[in-house]
Amino acid sequence: MEKRSILMLGIVLLLSLTGCNKSYTIMVKSNNTDWGSVTGSGSYKDGETVTIAAVPAEGHSFIRWNDGDATNPRQIVVCGDAEYVAMFSDKTGTIVHNAVTDYDGNSYDAVWIGSQLWMRENLRTTHYADGTEIPADYLNSSLTDPYYYSYSDLYHPLEKLGHYYNWPAAMHGEASSSTSPSGVQGVCPSGWHLPSDAEWTTMEQTQTAMEVSDFEWRGDHAGKLAGEGWDASSKVGAPGNESDPNHNVSGFSAFPAGFVDNGYGSPTPHYMGQFAHFWSATRDNIYNSAWCRDLYFNEARVNRDLSSIKSGFSVRCVRD
Repeated sequence: MEKRSILMLGIVLLLSLTGCNKSYTIMVKSNNTDWGSVTGSGSYKDGETVTIAAVPAEGHSFIRWNDGDATNPRQIVVCGDAEYVAMFSDKTGTIVHNAVTDYDGNSYDAVWIGSQLWMRENLRTTHYADGTEIPADYLNSSLTDPYYYSYSDLYHPLEKLGHYYNWPAAMHGEASSSTSPSGVQGVCPSGWHLPSDAEWTTMEQTQTAMEVSDFEWRGDHAGKLAGEGWDASSKVGAPGNESDPNHNVSGFSAFPAGFVDNGYGSPTPHYMGQFAHFWSATRDNIYNSAWCRDLYFNEARVNRDLSSIKSGFSVRCVRD
């Protein structure tokens, strides 16, 4: 009987000692690897304190862990195999009020679209971020000299219409860029840049499942990018159909400012209420043109096109 007690005591002691060295697997995952990453997975000893963390991607946010705990970073005490899933959220459509202020003191709201933070208003500065004044003109247009054109007193408040800029003014002497991000500050405020053709395509891909890298009219997402002020249309997905349930779901709020081109014989905006035209930072080397994006009041597709760099178009900037 005494030997049996000693044997049982030895077994209990052995189990106790080996239990201290037992390891468990902690698995840390993301609910969407494009929205955020995690750290902390591994094999750990029983009773060890481990830190797990969730790192949201740009344009996304961490909500909570799958067990309801919202602490981040979070410490856990290992007591068995476990799995923790970080729940991330896409912030597309989230508006950031007064996100940036230009040299003139104009403040702009912005909106998250995927991983990009876009101005949701047309630029209306008359100076570059370094304080250099942009020449204003109503009559001249140029392939080389920068000009901006202002018609807010005649048609709409400046906060709605913004200014029109020819491509030299939009670029401020910087070289064309096709990279993403473009790296071209141009006419944009500090910390922001003129989007490249590729950045426009990236943004559009968040709004449609259709191919949008093609030339000319493509996609079905114009109405999703359109705000108020458009001529009326009954076409599904068109900017002028404000009763469409998907109208401006992106929050981009494109305004139909039209464009300025004195080659049309009149120093005033053309097709206001029907078109919105936006510059990119990407030029075509064969023609005196640059890539732009066009929206039309009665068309669900968006136009990826080349336009003369002397034309006056609207500008939207993206945060660096």
